[in-house]
Amino acid sequence: MSAYSSAYLKRLARTALKGHWLTAILIALIVNLPSLLVQGIAAVTGNDLAGRLQNLLIASMNSSGTAVNMDRFADGVQAIRTETGIWVMQGLNAAAWLLTPCLTLGMAAWMLGRLRGQEDGGVKGVFSRISLFLKGIGLRLFVALRIVLFMLPGAALSLLSLVPLLMNGDGGQISQAALSASMGLQTVGLIAAMALGIMAAVRYGLSDMEMADHPEWSPIRAARASRDATKGLRGQLFAVYLSFVPWYLLGMLVSSLCFEMFGSVPALMLEMLVSLAISAYLNATVCGFYLVGESGGEAIQDGTSDEDGAEE
Repeated sequence: MSAYSSAYLKRLARTALKGHWLTAILIALIVNLPSLLVQGIAAVTGNDLAGRLQNLLIASMNSSGTAVNMDRFADGVQAIRTETGIWVMQGLNAAAWLLTPCLTLGMAAWMLGRLRGQEDGGVKGVFSRISLFLKGIGLRLFVALRIVLFMLPGAALSLLSLVPLLMNGDGGQISQAALSASMGLQTVGLIAAMALGIMAAVRYGLSDMEMADHPEWSPIRAARASRDATKGLRGQLFAVYLSFVPWYLLGMLVSSLCFEMFGSVPALMLEMLVSLAISAYLNATVCGFYLVGESGGEAIQDGTSDEDGAEE
């Protein structure tokens, strides 16, 4: 079995998390807690910006649902802009976003420790990289910038979709051929941008592990180390992420069944628990991918050799 196969890496993750699943889930909860709290407060107070805009858009549509009253929509947007609660929530969203990167690095450091067979420091391990608060933010921003730059060719292709419309010369009437060409270019551009964005995200998918493992590094060095570590292996890393899609789909199915049988509150609790467990499993698997690339699996074997031998 290949050292980079999803099955092998998942086995390493399960071995490392054996007896530590509760700690892993609690750590994943702490990492997601800032954003979850903000979402909960926004929902309770009615200051969820996305939800408000969606409701306003629906309310601004005509009776047949085919057109939007732009004056009514603009007035509603202006009213939302003057509400203090909306701006407070945006500030809380920004604070949650700023706090999450260093917690994510702490979770990565804990996962790496488990894979290496080191002593488990418990839930407090998620705070082990708090000192990297600014570096964590810098890493997120740098990776996001690189992903956006990778997506630019697709975005440019989408902009080219306007050319057939601008070159249409039938007295202001848009021909069917021009419209079809424009829609075709726009679709291809969006698909290209999405594909390039995914490629870039995989390219820098080990950045958190690099930074957590080397706290002294700069964000740019950690991102470049991820780029170098994944060179020639991005297909395998993408396959690892892809292999978790069935788990997420299964989680959604179980949550839906729970909703039908027990109602919304138990379903939401189960959905959160399943999501956190899958997140911990995925992060441990990606950390295993990182360690296999760093040491050829030697560091991992030190921590799992006994259990692996028992399985064999």
